[in-house]
Amino acid sequence: MSNQLRILGSGSRHSGVTYHRIALPLSTMEKEYALITDTPTEEMIKEKNINIFLVNRFCENASLIQILEWKQKYGFKLVVDIDDYWELFTQHLSYANYRLNGVGTIIKSFIKHADLVTCTHTRLWAEIIKINKNCEVIPNALPFDKDQFTAVTIPHEKVTIAHTGSITHYPDIKQLKAPIYALSKDKRFVANTRMLLCGWNDFNKWHWDEMANIYTANERLDYKILESLPVDLYMNHYAEADMLVTPLLDNKFNKLKSNLKALEAGAKNIPILAMKRDPYADIPTIYQVYDWEKDIKRMAESKAMREDWGYANGEYVRKHFDLFRHNIARTAIYNKLLS
Repeated sequence: MSNQLRILGSGSRHSGVTYHRIALPLSTMEKEYALITDTPTEEMIKEKNINIFLVNRFCENASLIQILEWKQKYGFKLVVDIDDYWELFTQHLSYANYRLNGVGTIIKSFIKHADLVTCTHTRLWAEIIKINKNCEVIPNALPFDKDQFTAVTIPHEKVTIAHTGSITHYPDIKQLKAPIYALSKDKRFVANTRMLLCGWNDFNKWHWDEMANIYTANERLDYKILESLPVDLYMNHYAEADMLVTPLLDNKFNKLKSNLKALEAGAKNIPILAMKRDPYADIPTIYQVYDWEKDIKRMAESKAMREDWGYANGEYVRKHFDLFRHNIARTAIYNKLLS
């Protein structure tokens, strides 16, 4: 029955969320037909006999009212995928824009009217079922050892400590200001390490510059800054990384994020350093941070430690978060919805 799936996925081609929650799954799962577009139209639905319309959170270029009219006319099922909590914390750089445009309310309306909601983990599931009981967990997963998710590295001299992610992590990385400044006074650390900040772009330039100042201790540390890459190439940011740091503020929004960074680090067999709490509490192979200064230094100074924790993380995520295995569940869930 799986070959009856005819899916229209809606999302921006530049969005990492679209890439991981729509494009990668639909391009690799068993189906009869799939189309991914940022401008869904009635003609696409009619001509391709679409039976599942998939959006992440909400649809930017078609209103919920329009989609529900198409749904009534053509009988497809509306699937809404949720990867993050819809209420931002006040320090989030998009907080004011979300409030002004009522984005949280829009997302909840999509959840309410969906035939099926999918999400990344049980913590988010517990929030979604307050709005729509028909919710299934499909974790983030990667096609390990394929395309950009291979363990290919670029040779480099210094131990390279990476932070990857969008500018929305500016409030999170501020936690590292004092620890990194302290490390910049350690002559051995300064001589042997390099800070790698990935994803820079001209948008929000002031915040990026501030983030770079924090991450390099105002350029007291050797550093490299990599500009943002297209979603199908972004894993190249990890090619020079020896370890990944993932500071997150302790709030509800961050606790409801997914563990995708651990998967990305695992794809490159490098260790990930994080506080032992959600969203990383369920990953036994993260290196648990108690003190950012001491723990960054400890990992940076030991190649054996980096290799042990890195390969353990790579082995764990390949076992539990393989995209092709989770696609079997995704296909079954979609088929059950249609039946």
